[in-house]
Parts: sequence; C-alpha cells; structure tokens
Amino acid sequence: DRKGGSPGMRAGVIDTQPEPVLVAVDAEGKNEFKRLAAQAVIQALPGRPVELLFHAPSQAQAGRPLELHVSLVDAEANPARGPAHLVLAPVTGSAEFPATVDIPADATFVHFSITPRAEGVVRIGAKAPGLSATCNPIDVTTALPAQKIYWGDLHSHTHYSWDGVGDHSFDYARHTSGLDFYAMTDHAIAPQGEVPRGLSDKTWDEYNALTEKYNDPPHFVTLHAYECSFGRPYGHHNVFFRDAPGPLVYPSETALEALWKMLKAGDVLTIPHHTGKMPAGIDFSHHDPVFRRNIEIYSGHGLSEAYNPEHPLSFEHSKFTADAKSLQSPTYAQDAWKAGLALSTIASSDDHRAHPGQPHYGLAAVRAPALTRNDIFQGLYDRQTYGTTGVRIILDFHVNETPMGQTAVVSAPPTLRIRALGTDVISSVELLRWLPAGGKFTVIKAWQPETLDFAETWRDGEFQPGAIYYARVTQKNPVRGLTAMAWSSPIWTQR
Repeated sequence: DRKGGSPGMRAGVIDTQPEPVLVAVDAEGKNEFKRLAAQAVIQALPGRPVELLFHAPSQAQAGRPLELHVSLVDAEANPARGPAHLVLAPVTGSAEFPATVDIPADATFVHFSITPRAEGVVRIGAKAPGLSATCNPIDVTTALPAQKIYWGDLHSHTHYSWDGVGDHSFDYARHTSGLDFYAMTDHAIAPQGEVPRGLSDKTWDEYNALTEKYNDPPHFVTLHAYECSFGRPYGHHNVFFRDAPGPLVYPSETALEALWKMLKAGDVLTIPHHTGKMPAGIDFSHHDPVFRRNIEIYSGHGLSEAYNPEHPLSFEHSKFTADAKSLQSPTYAQDAWKAGLALSTIASSDDHRAHPGQPHYGLAAVRAPALTRNDIFQGLYDRQTYGTTGVRIILDFHVNETPMGQTAVVSAPPTLRIRALGTDVISSVELLRWLPAGGKFTVIKAWQPETLDFAETWRDGEFQPGAIYYARVTQKNPVRGLTAMAWSSPIWTQR
C-alpha cells in the first residue's frame, strides 16, 4: 500500500502458497544483525472475481445429460473464490437446466448438468452481480458423432521453466479453464552450474510424475511433453509423447534432426511454434513428416499464419511480451504448406504463469473417438485438428467429402463445405486457396454472416490439381481486447 507514502512492495501477479521471508534485525543500531527465530511468511492471494468463464462440451446427444462448468477469475486470471449466485437463461436451443447455480464461498468453480431436449445448437447464459458469460455452442444431435471435438492447451509453462512462475497448472487447466486435455511444456535447458535453468535430468522424473498424477480419462487427459527451443535453422518445438515419456534433450547440445533419430516413429510428435517471430531463420527444409505433423498457427505471442504485421493479431500487436516484430521471411504456416509440408493447425497459449487455456491466447481442437491420452495423440498424429484464439468455435470444413487435415482425390471442380458455430456473432468467413501456378494463398470466397451460426457450400470452378484449401473465421467482438478467430487445417488435393 503506497497511498500513505510508503515505498510498499509490488505484489505478484499470481496467487501463491505461503513462502518464507528471512528477517534480520539490528536491535541496538550497531550494524549487528540477528536473524529472527520465528520465520515470517508472505502469500499472494487472488483478487475479487471480475470474470466468469463458462464452458460446455462441444457436442451432445438429445435427451442425454451433460456437464457444464463455470469458474471465477480475478483481474490477473487467478482462480477467484465465491460466493457467486448465478442466474441461468437460454440463449439458443432447447434444454432443461436449473434456474440458478451457486459457487460456494470456499470454491472457485462449479459443475452442473443440463439435458438438451432436441437437435440444434444450445447456448446458455449465466449472470451474477457484475458478471455475465455465455457458454460455448453445444451441437446437439440424435446420436453423438464418431469423432468428437476436444479442447486443450498444448503449450504452457510453470516454475520449472527459467522464465515461468506458478505450480498449479493442472488444476487450473481442468477446473478454471475447463480443458479436456493439457500438456505442461517447460523449457529443457542445459544446467548452468548447480542450479538448472529449466528442466534437467534432476527434475525430469518429478516432472513426469506430475503429468501422470493428473491424467484422469475420460474426464481430463494429460500428455507427457516439454519444449525444446532450438536456434537456427530449426526453431522452437514442443515434444509430445503418446504414452510414457521419452528422452529429455537439451537444445544447446543437439539438433532437431538428431532428436528425431532418438525418437520412436508414431509415438512422438514435435510441433513448431511462433515460427513467424523467432528464432529468425527457421528452415522448413529440415523436416520429418513422421514426427512433424502439426504447426502452432497462433499463440499469445501472435499469429504465424502469414507475414502481415498489420494484422490485429500480429506479433507487433501482441499484449503478451515486450515489443516484437514479424519476420519478413518464409517462416509461416502458409510458407510451410507451399513448401509441401502436410501440417495441420493447432493453437496454444504459451502461457508462462501456470494459467493454461486462456480464452484469448490459443486453444487446440482435436477430433477423437474418446478422451484418452492415446486418442488425443492419435488425433494430432492424424491431423484431425484446428486452432482458435481461445474461443471454442465449432468448425467443420470439407472438400467434397474429405475433412480438413486430409488429402482429397479430386478430378473435377470440387464443392467446398464450411460450417461454423460461434461463441459470438460471426463477422467474417473466408475460404483461401493456393494453386501450384499461383504462388500465394488468396481469398477465393468470403461471407459476412453477422449471425451466431453459419453454413455454406461453394463450388470452385477454377480448381487446379494440387490446390490447397483452408478456411478462417472471425468473430465480431474481441475477447480480452484481442480479435477472436479460428483457422481450419488445410485440405490438400491430388488427382
């Protein structure tokens, strides 16, 4: 408190457990300090609730109950405690649900059940004094699809990283962000003297034990992972294991291609991130299609879709770190696709406060038959993914009958089908195409729906063999000051 003229002490941005404060006193003014026997402690506490986070499964079956999740956060996105009396109301669709739900004084979240009555898109609103939110769209059908959409953050840091803080990321992912799956990806950096500046052989077993402890399928899935931040020409990659963790590699002591040789094909994925920012000089010619099958198109750092420093989500406009610039080089997702790399899109937060799943810093959508570690990994491996800025837009995109992330066999002008269910009003839907003779991706069709839900088909009369298509969706209102978007994975074509 500095109001009375005291220099005070700046508080931490995250809530913490009690931590020791060493106090020594020069009682007689002789410059002879003695440490107090009684140890003082300091604890950073969360602030008052300023935001509701309201999450629901993306798909449901008519007549079958499902669980929704509401949590409270303070101004720094820390879990905030109730009490909060929530009044619920329908926004779209038809469902049975309680009129009110309470978050108790000693809790930061609550679960409750609803039952959709019929097919359609269900959205429910929640209000408390000074707080309001609407859950993400629930696509209700007579039977659940074989491939369901699950939401996760695949890139997040904690105190295990030299540049991270916080130690409750698993609880935050599950109970505050309401994620289906999560990967803690702290930096693997070679030890510096006695104290490692990141993950090391000394902490690797402890680190993996935490991931295993919180794995709870079919309710919440964790993946064994870490970040390997290579320099030029490889770029930063997150490493994900299908089941048991594999080798921890220090990027200063090896190379990406050497790492690939250590890994078991089909059981490990390496996903590059913020390729449009750093390190300068990432070269997509260093590639292995077995281990690299996805690309992080967006994170809190900014957008790696294509070089466009004027884009509202570019690195220049990021609120994540200090000033940054977009690289004017072929280091973006579009460049990788043009170079022949079959990479599906994901997005992740790259949060460094043990707060994964932020609604404006990036989420990965994975289609899988069930919420298990193997199924989520296989969905990533099969490129059954797309990425958003953190909003849980339901996005379907097909070329003829081929879904995003796959290769379509096309011999005549194809029909492109897109469907988007927004978390807010959808202001723009765009279809983009690359032709082998064209040199760049261009918008070939655009709509301005100004509706919550959108579905359209369009025939590409200018199709050429080898064309690549993808779709992107933009919503009308920003989330925490940032434009809300989704990017499909590409669909590649061949005769």
